[in-house]
Amino acid sequence: MTLRQLTKKLLEIKALGFVNTVRAHQGGVGNTLEYYLNIKENNLRIPDLGEIEVKAKRIDSKSMLTLSSKAPLPRGVNKVLFNNYKYPDPQEKFKLYTTVRGSKTNNRGFRIRVERNKLILENLNKIIAYWPLEKLDDVLKVGSEEVLLVLAETKGDFGKSNEKFHYTEAYLLSELGLEKLQKAILLDYLKVDIRIGYDLTGKNAGKYHDHGTGFRIFKNHYLYLFKNLVKIM
Repeated sequence: MTLRQLTKKLLEIKALGFVNTVRAHQGGVGNTLEYYLNIKENNLRIPDLGEIEVKAKRIDSKSMLTLSSKAPLPRGVNKVLFNNYKYPDPQEKFKLYTTVRGSKTNNRGFRIRVERNKLILENLNKIIAYWPLEKLDDVLKVGSEEVLLVLAETKGDFGKSNEKFHYTEAYLLSELGLEKLQKAILLDYLKVDIRIGYDLTGKNAGKYHDHGTGFRIFKNHYLYLFKNLVKIM
């Protein structure tokens, strides 16, 4: 597939408007794009560009990208954080919903910072929680690899069978460095949303439920992190 053919195919997909997800999962936005591009994996080989990785991301009405959902390490630490920092909600259950930034400590006592090869989650009780930067490959592509980023507006419930996607923009990106990642954190471009609570309905009603630790960033701030950027749709 040439770049011209890829662009033509993406425009055809865009013209479809909202399409049903092919998989009820947080990764459904990527699986659905792969289905319509007719590729088996999230990689394409483009003449003159070589191997490129295809990434599809949700974009909300405020132009915020949901990059990924990855719990911090060590395994199970989110439950420890929940037990230490949970607070009651109006339904007399407990939850821990908080947005964490790099510029200052938030009202729950959390802050993020980069230290060597880790993204550290600072907290008042000094509970060890972190993300290895190499494990954030799905969040921020670090290195010189070429990435095709396709953005999709959404309808329906996140990760559920009724979710729909409208693929509206596409960019070829490369060369994001750790220095820019550090700057993005210090300037609050990149934020971490911790979302832990209880299921309210169904067979697991009343049980602890980690809804995912989400990495979010404004579209323009995300694109700014890359040295090379070409909009193809």
